[in-house]
Amino acid sequence: MQKAFISSTNQTTFSCPQCKATRTVDVTKHKALEKAVKIKIHCPCGHDYPVLLERRRQFRKAVSLPGTYTRIYNQRRAGKGTMVVKDVSRNGLSIRVSDAAYMKTGDVLEVKFKLDDTKASPIEKEVVIRKIVGYDLGTEFVSIDPGNASDKAIGFYLMG
Repeated sequence: MQKAFISSTNQTTFSCPQCKATRTVDVTKHKALEKAVKIKIHCPCGHDYPVLLERRRQFRKAVSLPGTYTRIYNQRRAGKGTMVVKDVSRNGLSIRVSDAAYMKTGDVLEVKFKLDDTKASPIEKEVVIRKIVGYDLGTEFVSIDPGNASDKAIGFYLMG
């Protein structure tokens, strides 16, 4: 199923899988919904196709990358473990950790992993936990600096 992202101007561009025609549509009425919404698009060529509208600010790339994390508590390292990065965006990561027992929303982790690009780019970032569901953590990068090697690598990775 095709995914479409809602722009800051509440516009989305759809591409018909049958005739490849594209059109941009105002999707303001779907902007306020909490979750992704599935809609059916009717193309002038006569083909109907489903599209999943995403309201995330940034594209997320699904991955399965092993790594490690270190929990930072009161400015000190307070435990470490293994993780798998489940998806990557410009703003953060979704990760599955080996043990989430002592973690809470707002905690900071230092994460280390390698991208599966041709350079096996090493990534080392601090993230803030925004959401915890079992062993799965939704995180946001503490800082984003276009000059930082990890941020550059993630940017190129998401474009490729």
